[in-house]
Amino acid sequence: EAERITQCQGRVFCLEDEPGVHRVWLPDVESPGLAMSRAFGDYCIKQYGLISVPEVTQRNISSNDQFVVLASDGVRCPIL
Repeated sequence: EAERITQCQGRVFCLEDEPGVHRVWLPDVESPGLAMSRAFGDYCIKQYGLISVPEVTQRNISSNDQFVVLASDGVRCPIL
């Protein structure tokens, strides 16, 4: 993910007060600081490597499985 973004002239780094939280930044501006590399929307950073193609994994469920977890980091709605 980071390689794709840097190849598109975007930047990826953590803030000092949030070590381990890698964020996507525009080339010359301390913005937007997006803490994900795949998202719908956020058009200002699309040309710098942000993509909306989801990462999907698949697993066959067996009788040994006790539960299923469906997870997302959330849905972000733009402020109108």
